[in-house]
Amino acid sequence: MRVLHLNTHASGGSYEYAALLCAALAEQGIESRILSKNSQPPAARTPFLDRFIRRSYVSLSTEPWHGTRRLLSQPAPEQLDQIDVVHLHTVADWFDVPDWLETLPRGMGVVISIHDMWHITGGCFLYRGCDRYTSENDPCGSCPILRWPAKRLLARAAYSRKLRAYRNSGARMVANSHWLAGLAGRSAIAKACGGVLVIPPGIDTRVFKPHDKELCRKQLGLPGDAFVIATGGASLKDTNKNLPWLLKQLSLLPEIGKVIVLAFGEGAVPVPDRLNVRFAGTIPDRCDLARLLAAADVFVTASLMETYGLTLVEAMACGIPVVAFRVGGIPEAAPDGQGAILCGPQDGAALLEAITNLRESPRLREKLGNIAHETAHSRNAASSFGSKFTQLYRQCLGLKQTVRAATSAPVT
Repeated sequence: MRVLHLNTHASGGSYEYAALLCAALAEQGIESRILSKNSQPPAARTPFLDRFIRRSYVSLSTEPWHGTRRLLSQPAPEQLDQIDVVHLHTVADWFDVPDWLETLPRGMGVVISIHDMWHITGGCFLYRGCDRYTSENDPCGSCPILRWPAKRLLARAAYSRKLRAYRNSGARMVANSHWLAGLAGRSAIAKACGGVLVIPPGIDTRVFKPHDKELCRKQLGLPGDAFVIATGGASLKDTNKNLPWLLKQLSLLPEIGKVIVLAFGEGAVPVPDRLNVRFAGTIPDRCDLARLLAAADVFVTASLMETYGLTLVEAMACGIPVVAFRVGGIPEAAPDGQGAILCGPQDGAALLEAITNLRESPRLREKLGNIAHETAHSRNAASSFGSKFTQLYRQCLGLKQTVRAATSAPVT
């Protein structure tokens, strides 16, 4: 069996997810590879028009939104040679997905990992309480994040194109949390695909594991007696990560001179007075990221929404307790009391209390860290991750072959 993974960029959470899955599948004897926008040959006649469309989408929306009509090169037929299953990840900012799905061979399996809301809506990414994507009569009509004149028709048209193409291709959908699966399953697009399966994402437990904290701190030039808080993600400027608010809260901690904040990810944000923040930048090497996490006393995030929270799980696997908001899929990734302390969204007092309790009690840190490690290593092992997808791919191909045989059988 050969699998082709598609992800717009060769970076970010969905890419790391796909890369780890490729490695896990190899151990299952399945050949797979990742194709991204940058690995495609440039289109001779479309980049300028596609940039115009992309900027139009941005200007017509108040939050992240992408329609389905794109002009960049889709995977060429020769790239699908001998491929049994195509696995779509985050592809909104690439090619015309519905149009491409309609051209696939009938026997090819299609699996879609839902990393955000895009695949099951008219084009929005984040769930902000809007349920218009679940409407039977007018799904995504009068989209609240689109401006006039796109407000009435653009999202609805994109939704209709996805519904038709995903249904016709026999796509199977997978979410990384029950929270996201519950939201996605209310969409007619997901219902047309037979619902949404939940597979918790895997991590490389050979890399993300407890390390010698003293050695990690020496390697990073951190004092042994400091209280170190790690935080971060793909982009520190992502408004959903809420980093400026978090740093403001951390600046209120007592004895702030003994606190160091390690922030990893692309970009930087303003730092409050007296708070010692060290921006580590993007860390592409997973071993380097594991050492950074292991050097910390606690991992803290103020993210306003996560469909799961893979970085939290990586910190937990290193034996580092987590403090986060009780939002989205985070309670599944980092259960309260099982390696994490969860607070209400934007509850600065509760956040500081949780951090202070961990700071003042090495015993509590050790207890929660041990539970976090055990939880992540038993639940998110890459071997289990790969095995579950292997089973799904085989089911997907088996269903395709059954349907194909039924439709080609002579009528008596």
